[in-house]
Amino acid sequence: MCICSFIPEEQVKGIIKNCNTYAEVISQIAESIKIKEVDGWIGEDLREDQMNVLTIISEMYLKRYKSKYKTIEKPSEILSWFSVLLENSLLKSENIIKRKS
Repeated sequence: MCICSFIPEEQVKGIIKNCNTYAEVISQIAESIKIKEVDGWIGEDLREDQMNVLTIISEMYLKRYKSKYKTIEKPSEILSWFSVLLENSLLKSENIIKRKS
């Protein structure tokens, strides 16, 4: 829910309506944020809970890659990476369930 709060509620409702997975929703939110970043927004107006979510995701990224890759700093980069991680995790889980069947 906190990730949805990064953009206006009406915009979130439209995204949710047009997406089939949580990963797609997060990806679309990241794209909306990227548009704001092009205009110079750097997240200076984020609330504490929003900053905490970005920090947690960033820490996951750093633990996973241990500085092998470029750092992710912009809110849109952080959420884009998280949407890919979520999508990959769900696909792996789905494949495991199929193999067990």
